[in-house]
Amino acid sequence: MEPDTCTVQEVEALVPESTQLTIWSTYWDCAGDIEVLQDEAEKVDEISLFAASFQNGEVTIPEPTTRMLKKIRRREQTKNKTVYLSIVNDVTENGKTTQKDTAILQKVLGTDEAAQSHAEQLVRLASENGFDGIEIDYEKIRKDLDLWQAFLKFEEKLLLLAEDAGLKVRIVLEPSTPVEQLDFPAGAEYVVMCYNLYGNGTVPGPKADFAFLQQIYEKFRVLPNISYALANGGYIWENDGTTATQCRAAEAKALAEKAGVTPERDESSGALYFSYTEGRKNDTVWYADEQTLAQWARCLGELTGEKVFISLWRL
Repeated sequence: MEPDTCTVQEVEALVPESTQLTIWSTYWDCAGDIEVLQDEAEKVDEISLFAASFQNGEVTIPEPTTRMLKKIRRREQTKNKTVYLSIVNDVTENGKTTQKDTAILQKVLGTDEAAQSHAEQLVRLASENGFDGIEIDYEKIRKDLDLWQAFLKFEEKLLLLAEDAGLKVRIVLEPSTPVEQLDFPAGAEYVVMCYNLYGNGTVPGPKADFAFLQQIYEKFRVLPNISYALANGGYIWENDGTTATQCRAAEAKALAEKAGVTPERDESSGALYFSYTEGRKNDTVWYADEQTLAQWARCLGELTGEKVFISLWRL
């Protein structure tokens, strides 16, 4: 399979603006990822495979993720790359999936014994399956300070166990994380999500803008070892409303070409946008291309005074 041109351009645009580049590959859409990772291997520092989740009470790695790791290890260009197993708090029970479920977090983190057992399970899962690190992406905790305190105790246990096993640890944090009220331990890489400023449920707009990036920087600068996560692509809003579906940059460009419109670049965000009419539909599209991503990374570099660690969501 030929590598996606837009994805390759995005990776190459971020390299000059970052000191380390980590790429996410998702289990539901990874058919061409190995070709990109192979061709861009010299530019990509680390890879995160997304994602293991809770299946009928057990943390389970999807089969496509297992296959992707095997492909990475078989290719000469990628076999020695640091690869993380990302774990999310999605829960599947009896065929029904609940995304970003905090009830499962209460269960596995709610006591010292449960947190210790959960940390041991994740370290064992990552080690036995040949990963180099663990990425924790537990979301929607928001302002639940009691759950956050349980999370921090779990993280300390995880860091100790991971160090003994020779595993790295990444912790993904949402913009809503009350970081000013929490004491995150050293030893992990903290991946701050710099996106979802606009999306499904909001009016049309970019995934991030420069003012938002400054807010993120100011809020999270107290953390050690920060990586800033940027998201490619964007959203298509139906009839100028608040119902939106995600799209890749290649899809957005194809829509614009089909409609015969030229996207404009927004000065406050660097993102591209356009509207088009198809039948009775009047849709609006906002998306990030490789120039947008480079501008966002450059903005963060200017705020910090040096080039930053970037994580790209996603191949």
